[in-house]
Amino acid sequence: MRYSLGMVYAQINLADPSRNPVAKFSSIGMLINVIVPLIMTVGALSFLVMLLFGAFTYLTSEGSPEKLKKAQSILLFSVVGLLLMVASFIIVRLIGYVLKVEIPV
Repeated sequence: MRYSLGMVYAQINLADPSRNPVAKFSSIGMLINVIVPLIMTVGALSFLVMLLFGAFTYLTSEGSPEKLKKAQSILLFSVVGLLLMVASFIIVRLIGYVLKVEIPV
């Protein structure tokens, strides 16, 4: 029995989302619509955890100046992080408005 090693061309439809998961993102706008809310959720949860940790550190500082300073810096940096996150969200929305790409709230 003799086998031939002929050329085989596979025809796969890469536009089919069931075969290619990237196909559901037909534009960069659709990709941004998925990524931005995820980043905002992670940022909000991080802010909440850091705020609670800073408050716990402040309450358990027992009047120690070093622990008070550490707690205040944790609280300050958590608020600064929240402000940076909100500013970045506004910048992404502004870029989406200029490029006429719809970005979710």
